[in-house]
Amino acid sequence: MSEQQHNVRNTWNVTVNGGAPQLGQGNVQHNTFGYDPQQLAAFAREVLAAARTTDLSAEDRAAVVADAEALRAELAGAAPDAGRVRGLAQRVWQGARTYLPPVLATGSAQAVAGFLGIPIGF
Repeated sequence: MSEQQHNVRNTWNVTVNGGAPQLGQGNVQHNTFGYDPQQLAAFAREVLAAARTTDLSAEDRAAVVADAEALRAELAGAAPDAGRVRGLAQRVWQGARTYLPPVLATGSAQAVAGFLGIPIGF
């Protein structure tokens, strides 16, 4: 028996619906569900910068800045409330859409649009 060779082959059948299969060692999978706080914070910073340099009335600027600052503060907390983050992100998005449309063309704005379920084509 010691002269018999054992040929062992591992065969895997993998069905992947959307995405690419990965087999082997050292593969890492990152699942992102919900929102990315870094993208939302970047969007809030972009809105704040635009609000400070765009010609807006004092009332409109104050409203846009207050919403963006509230979003940043919520994201900076130890345990941001997902519902509050969503509501604030919607308010910041609407303020940007109304007063700062060029901001909506940024990459972070597009990520926020995806999070909020807003069509990119507005």
